[in-house]
Amino acid sequence: MDLIETPERARPGKGAVSRYGGATLLAALAMLLVQAALKAVIVAQAFFKEDDFAYAARSVESGFDPVRLTELYLGQFMPGGFAVDWVVTRLAPYDWTVVAAIVVAAHTLAGLAVYTMLVTLFGRRPLILAPLALWALAPASVPVLTWWAAALNTVPLQIALPMAVTAHVRHLRTGGGRHAAAALGWTVLGMLFFVKAAVIPLLLAALTWAYFGGLRGHGRVWLAHGATLAAFAGFYLVRSAGTPEIGGLPTLSDGLGFVGNLFGRTLLTTALGGPWTWFAGPDRALAAPPWGLVALSALVVAGLFWVTLRHRRRALAAWAILLGWVLLADVPPPLYGRVYLVGGFLGMDTRYIADALPVAAMVAGLLTLPLLGETAPYRRPLPRAEVVYAAGGVVVGGFTVASLVSLNAFLGHLGAPDKSAYLAAAREALSTVDRHRVIFDSAVPGFMLSSGYGEYGRTSRLLSPLADEERRRLMRTPPPATDGLVFDGEGRLRPVDVDGAKQDPPGGCWPREQGRITVPLPGAGELARLGTWTSGRTEVGVLAGADKHRIALPPGLSQLYLPLPEGTRQIEIIGIASDAKVCMGDVKVGKAVPSP
Repeated sequence: MDLIETPERARPGKGAVSRYGGATLLAALAMLLVQAALKAVIVAQAFFKEDDFAYAARSVESGFDPVRLTELYLGQFMPGGFAVDWVVTRLAPYDWTVVAAIVVAAHTLAGLAVYTMLVTLFGRRPLILAPLALWALAPASVPVLTWWAAALNTVPLQIALPMAVTAHVRHLRTGGGRHAAAALGWTVLGMLFFVKAAVIPLLLAALTWAYFGGLRGHGRVWLAHGATLAAFAGFYLVRSAGTPEIGGLPTLSDGLGFVGNLFGRTLLTTALGGPWTWFAGPDRALAAPPWGLVALSALVVAGLFWVTLRHRRRALAAWAILLGWVLLADVPPPLYGRVYLVGGFLGMDTRYIADALPVAAMVAGLLTLPLLGETAPYRRPLPRAEVVYAAGGVVVGGFTVASLVSLNAFLGHLGAPDKSAYLAAAREALSTVDRHRVIFDSAVPGFMLSSGYGEYGRTSRLLSPLADEERRRLMRTPPPATDGLVFDGEGRLRPVDVDGAKQDPPGGCWPREQGRITVPLPGAGELARLGTWTSGRTEVGVLAGADKHRIALPPGLSQLYLPLPEGTRQIEIIGIASDAKVCMGDVKVGKAVPSP
């Protein structure tokens, strides 16, 4: 399973295509190093966003638990991704430099995997550098790298897919059982990171049928892949049982709009170096190609379709393989899981086709190059070599220039200084705060995470990777306190206050009966602030819903801050000594906010 291993035997035509093998390898490695440097510059400008924060919070909520790792997250099954995130979060919480280095390095390994696939299919000939460039410079490969959660799905699949093709083709040529096992292993590895990997066996079957003499004679291989798919589907269904339903079918117009945008504006233009322009989002951007570029791309693709169909045998099968991958792997998941919420506009998100880039590189090779040992690859004689190379140079050169324009434009939409500054301030605050101080929970600012992420949009969850285990526990379940803290909108710790409804007791103090004071709450909320007065330090019991606490009230005037379980309607102060002078005054219920 070496990324740059070549087939061991049954390599007809080896001498004809390996004359420049060493130079081809060096050129490929240089290309991959250059693309890695370019993408490193781009990825370094991005930052954590959206699901990244939820993943990090999940990673510190429990140990390395296989059951937790196999839980579905918004319909996504990705134990491999969660395992990687668990390790990274534990070692370097919210360190984008570490994450960026991992993403770019893994993506470069994916480039080696694509190169290996091309060498296996076509031999180590210089012309494979053209489809390799398609993979390396395609603008659609970059946005997914700037989002850690998305990269955890896609980049491992970009490695597993071409390596599964490589191993399968070696099996077809040599009959070696270990190559068949390797292909199955790479497929399973992909499934551990992205459900789209379930389409790999169909890709292998299509390649075998169209280019390697049909499916007969490989019954054990297909049986193994079929059993693996069945086991994967069964396990997915078992793990999805009891999880909240997150999917839904879109309207017909939204569904057609999504498919039309995905194929007509995103895939069509980015495959040729577009989209040139982007629609900016928070530290991200979606493809927004001008309609002129869409029209030009359609003409170019139509021309390539006609030329390849005219000259290359089985060209239609190659085009069908690419179309089939996108239709089966890239359309169904978002069409059911996201489009009904966002609409057809989602089809302009390039991360939904980033996994198809290794397939596109393979298909580009199938449309132009003969396979190793293929005896009659072309329907008719090709034009003179000068014409072929000139036309190829125009296409590859135009693609390269267009890609660099698109990547430069994308770079202008990256950056999240507000998120970075917030986390830096919170990291500093948590490292210096007294371990006995109570930090109450609150919603993080909207620029960090939207309220749609539920509990993961709370400081007790989102900031928990920056705290030690004891502090994380206290942040999730803070006890009552008379001088608590809360994070402000800039990530600093400030004295806590309560924003909400207030109620004053009749006569200045709530009545006391047999050592018990009942304080009715003026409304619902997550935190109560209760004014207190005692003649001396006094220990009392506090009941709030099912929660019971013991707390010492300081002498004189003070404030008691008390987290409230959902549905709490009153607070009870119990266990008051008969000789203690205690007054419970005004009560305010709402959410925790920094004190003005």
